Amino acid sequence: MSTSEFDKHKVDHLFLLVGENPLPNYVAARLLLNQGGTPYLVYTTGTEKPAKHLQTILSSEPIGLKPAQLVSLNDYESDAYHIKEAIRPKLEAIKDGKIGLNYTGGTKAMAVHAYRAVLSKERPETVFSYLDPRRLEMCIDRENGDRIRIKVKPEMLQVKLVEIFQIHDLKLNEKPTQEVQLSELATAFAEVFKTEQKAKQWFDWYKIFREEVRRKKKNGDWGDWKSQTSLIDVSTLLKKAPQEILTAFCKQKIVTSDNKLSLREVQNQSYFTKLEHFCAWLDGLWLEHYVLQKVKNIADRNSIKDYGLNFKVPLPGTQKGFEFDVAFTRGYQLFAMSVSTTSDRKLCKSKLFEAYLRARQMGGDEARVALICCTNEPDTLKAEVAVLDDKKIAVFGRDDLIDLSSKIEEWIKQNDKDAR
Repeated sequence: MSTSEFDKHKVDHLFLLVGENPLPNYVAARLLLNQGGTPYLVYTTGTEKPAKHLQTILSSEPIGLKPAQLVSLNDYESDAYHIKEAIRPKLEAIKDGKIGLNYTGGTKAMAVHAYRAVLSKERPETVFSYLDPRRLEMCIDRENGDRIRIKVKPEMLQVKLVEIFQIHDLKLNEKPTQEVQLSELATAFAEVFKTEQKAKQWFDWYKIFREEVRRKKKNGDWGDWKSQTSLIDVSTLLKKAPQEILTAFCKQKIVTSDNKLSLREVQNQSYFTKLEHFCAWLDGLWLEHYVLQKVKNIADRNSIKDYGLNFKVPLPGTQKGFEFDVAFTRGYQLFAMSVSTTSDRKLCKSKLFEAYLRARQMGGDEARVALICCTNEPDTLKAEVAVLDDKKIAVFGRDDLIDLSSKIEEWIKQNDKDAR
């Protein structure tokens, strides 16, 4: 359907049942309200916080809506009488304009009783709707039992990654980056890591380098990077490193005449503001930058308008919070990717589980998750986490690294097929 056909179902007053994830409510308000329309956020004691935060979001964005009104059900989300009594004063105050109810959020009982409260013979044009997360469609339920399905295409509504975090009242520790650092060098690393033996050769060299750039704790674990003044004097012989890495380092002009990686030369090239950032890049961040470049390569032809890496989110009660390594949005749909140079199955599965849970928390049922790692058996790894929704996850392994852009593109296209 075209945008004009979607507009036929817009209303001036939209009642929204607020669930634990307010993203669908935000999407419904953006898609179904006319300019100057009013959202009514129907919430319970358990969803008061997301409702009030969504009220702030909708009222502060320059999208032409009137301030959102709050409708509290307290603890009576299954009480038909109380729901009717809470919604009725708002309905009676509406003198003109088209009314709608979107029951995507909330419980089933809450949706049934809210439907009955809003249904009125005096207002036969009331629009009842819900967002279908499987098909990525807005469903319009008609009184005669017919259902109109409108595909929510990416171009209809673009939700940025930062907006998704804001909707959940989460603040990022730092601004995500869209800039790929040392793209050619990252590609050289990907070429090396497609071969298990060469990857091992790299790690053997990196252990030597790590001894020179990191502090060691009393318990034997590795601590922080050494100071800038210490790092600048680090010069590590590349004899044990893969030849491809030596060649790539030479192209970046960070190798001395006697074939040593020189952090002084890294600083002279101004690749990073701090040498510890380069060390972290070598420690595995190179793969995140490589993945980001692959996403950027296919962004325009796949309606990807927002992407980035390094989404670090603090969470109360946790030491580190959580992080999406690389993520992008298509329309309002979140695609989150967990990235690691490891091939350890236990660690890979752990990273996939966490990414899946956090992506669902942020993006709802529509969210999609991928693990990009160096396993030789991505299909069996995926099979081992069968408890997750098979259609919502993807695992890319060592053999997928070189052709990763096309693999991600296939993942997106399969997602679109599954939504039909």
